[in-house]
Amino acid sequence: MLGNGENIVSKSKRARTNDNLILSYDLGGTNVRCGVVDDKGNILARSKTPTGNKPDPKELFARMASIADECCAKLGKKRKDLCAAGIGSPGPLNSQTGWLSETPNLGWKDIPLTKIAREALDMKVYLENDANSALWGEYWKGAGVGRKTMFILTLGTGVGGSLILDGKLWRGPDDTAGHLGHMTIHSEGKPHWGLDNPGNVEALCSATACIRDAREAAKAHPDSLLAKIPAEEMTAAYASECADKGDPYALEIFNRIGYYLGVACATLANVFNPEIGIIGGGMAGAGDKIFVPLRKELKRRALIVPGRRLEIAEAKLGDDAGLVGAAGLAFERFKAGEK
Repeated sequence: MLGNGENIVSKSKRARTNDNLILSYDLGGTNVRCGVVDDKGNILARSKTPTGNKPDPKELFARMASIADECCAKLGKKRKDLCAAGIGSPGPLNSQTGWLSETPNLGWKDIPLTKIAREALDMKVYLENDANSALWGEYWKGAGVGRKTMFILTLGTGVGGSLILDGKLWRGPDDTAGHLGHMTIHSEGKPHWGLDNPGNVEALCSATACIRDAREAAKAHPDSLLAKIPAEEMTAAYASECADKGDPYALEIFNRIGYYLGVACATLANVFNPEIGIIGGGMAGAGDKIFVPLRKELKRRALIVPGRRLEIAEAKLGDDAGLVGAAGLAFERFKAGEK
């Protein structure tokens, strides 16, 4: 096993025949999505497999190799024909050493993820934080095209975040920069389910937070639309449907989520002066229910100049942002000659 901080060198020596094709993965809490992506950002084939509950990393990567073969077969190719693999994974992690320090959503801690992936896939592997991948996808092919300074907040099971400053992905000295979901925006806010950091963006604005709040509202208001399904079947999508049908308690949940996102975006505007803030993930589908209060609070809290500059936009690539971005970043590293 490799020690933390040790450089990883691929053992695969076979020549790859398609330098314009790459294998890309988006490693999520529910599913692992896989695609073959070309150097123009087009997804040519795709497949997926369930992540499972706190999966064994080696077992999961064995399945990831199988879905890679499915993707390649659709194009009449094999894994050996592709130049490398890019993987967007929850973190914190170090993209250079390939070491994943901790990911509560998967139950992994202190594992040499790139080494495991290379052994399973038998090819070069470039590891990235999943939110970095999503933002790079939007920067390359989506809502961020033509801009140089931006951030993303991905609203899913958790809240991912990433920053691009002056056209460069901002990693920080330990490759842990951009965890915007862990910014504290309410010092006395609700607790986080996995970390001792109450009142952070993730604890207040994620789909998990939405479900928690919807269950609490349903229990407190048994005559509401939210209360018409069992608590264990509650989803953020159902809460959104209730809000669309006029349930005041569901509307309050989404208004509060938008409010706290506005607080977060105003802070980012004042600190970084970005051109665009991109909101992605499944919760972004709530639309104006969160975007209207978000923009209202942003305008109220941001300084005039950066507040006026900052455009808030929904991600354009949807679920494909992570696949496209992981591929784009892997292409950058492969073409730079990174081992």
